[in-house]
Amino acid sequence: METYDMACLGAELGLPKQLFLTAEKGEQAYRLLRNRLEQVTDGQGLLLTFPESQLVDASFADKAIIRLGEELLRHQSRNVALILHGLTEDSIKNIEAVISFRRLKLAFLTVGLAGTWQCIGQLDPTLKELLYLLAEHQQLTAPQLAELLKLEVNTASTRLKRLYDRHLIWRDCESLNKGIQYHYHFWQWVEEPAT
Repeated sequence: METYDMACLGAELGLPKQLFLTAEKGEQAYRLLRNRLEQVTDGQGLLLTFPESQLVDASFADKAIIRLGEELLRHQSRNVALILHGLTEDSIKNIEAVISFRRLKLAFLTVGLAGTWQCIGQLDPTLKELLYLLAEHQQLTAPQLAELLKLEVNTASTRLKRLYDRHLIWRDCESLNKGIQYHYHFWQWVEEPAT
């Protein structure tokens, strides 16, 4: 997971400390962040780390963060994520307000300063439950999920694929005699401790 310090981006754009404001600055931020996201390798993510006590206003969020999320949705072939770290409640409310106002089917993983995570934006409750289940298990295949939830394998596969298409999880695959088996994984934004 590549980390990008949003305080440095703010300074580069001439923004007041800890304030991410205006559509114009959001447009400028979008161009820089898009270039960085394009460099992220498959199966990895870009962790945008925000300074403490920041405020991301709705205009900046719309032109930078929401736009990046929309672009990721259009490029479903890319196996990458955009994860937001350290957002304040006010910043989260502003991001969610834009998603709601524009009626977007867009969701982001956010990580708090204590390392806890949540999914913000618009996500079907069934998919949100599945996301939390996958986070608990770290990795699942469609047959494993079908067994856990007593679903048909096709239904389990469709739900996992919907989360994958939204870049909320990632996948890899292996070849089996019966065909390709996808393994779906929850994103990791911290290094796993050595065992």
